[in-house]
Amino acid sequence: MRKKKAMTDIESDVHHVILENPMLSQIEIAHQLNMSRTSVSVHISNLTKKGYILGRSYVIGEHEHVVVIGAAMIDLYGKSFNPLISNDSNPGRIVMHPGGVSRNISENLARLGIQTSLITSLGNDSFSEIIRRNCLEVGINLSHSYESKTDPSTMYVAILDTNGEMNLALSDTTAIDNMPKSHLESKEVILENADILVVDASLPYHLMEYIVRRFPEHRIVLDPVSIGKAKQLRDLVGKFHTIKCNKLEAAYLSSTNIESLEDVKLAGQRLLAKGITQVFITLGADGVYYCSTESSGFVSSKAKSIVNVSGGGDAFTAGVVYGMLGKMAINDIAEFASVASAISLESMLTVNPELSIEKVREYTQKEK
Repeated sequence: MRKKKAMTDIESDVHHVILENPMLSQIEIAHQLNMSRTSVSVHISNLTKKGYILGRSYVIGEHEHVVVIGAAMIDLYGKSFNPLISNDSNPGRIVMHPGGVSRNISENLARLGIQTSLITSLGNDSFSEIIRRNCLEVGINLSHSYESKTDPSTMYVAILDTNGEMNLALSDTTAIDNMPKSHLESKEVILENADILVVDASLPYHLMEYIVRRFPEHRIVLDPVSIGKAKQLRDLVGKFHTIKCNKLEAAYLSSTNIESLEDVKLAGQRLLAKGITQVFITLGADGVYYCSTESSGFVSSKAKSIVNVSGGGDAFTAGVVYGMLGKMAINDIAEFASVASAISLESMLTVNPELSIEKVREYTQKEK
């Protein structure tokens, strides 16, 4: 019998954790050993080659899989150099890059090492080609997306003030509005086998209704996107497992007049009463309020340098999903997601290309 190659110290640590609990996912192993999921995957592959792990049967769901359903668009941002003057041309900087809430969430997840598929609607023009190329580069699977031959690419145009706060924005979601229900029905196997589904309210009502009614036992995470989009969600919101919303969205969906932190708590409890399992209400500089049937509390803002606030919520949602996959406690999820959001705020791009598990850990260490 050929002698096995010796394990390295890190491989030994991974092997020991697996022996202790062979049902752990790679994210849970990574969390225990304070390393990235990608590193865990490499070490498990090496242990398999060396014969210490036989095949892939050591764990159920070796590759956690998230399917995100919603908008991928081209973002056009203009940030003013000086205080904005209405009805006039303002000098500033203009940038264009791939965006859309679901695409942004997907990229953040991919940068955190999570295998992610995005189901969106893509056009047949140069803008959608930019989106395709970007998704390929960052590791987002687009193979299940809808290809429209007639609709233009979805676009978002925002004007930011000198502090990076949004002053005005326009969104053209024609392509996602026209994605047929039959396309999602053709992807039922993909959706059924996902560990977590993420939905953004850019989807038309009938598609969101189909998802929550077809997969009632799934953990479905909702991002309402905006107060305008949230208006179609009141009778559906209790069908979602988890919601991440801002104060305005929470106020509308819970029918609560939010003027204080006590009102925020009330809004959270009312959302739980509708049937949601976990609620995260982001409060800008005041941090985030989280609640479930078992726990609630506030986490302070982790932001240090704000360049562009537009992608902070998307990074937070990705952080929530990462924490759910890793079976973190809800307070730890809120902490992790807050750090991911803070890292996002430091980039002019909607998704900070520097985001990674290592970056989150480094940021967290500096907080202590």
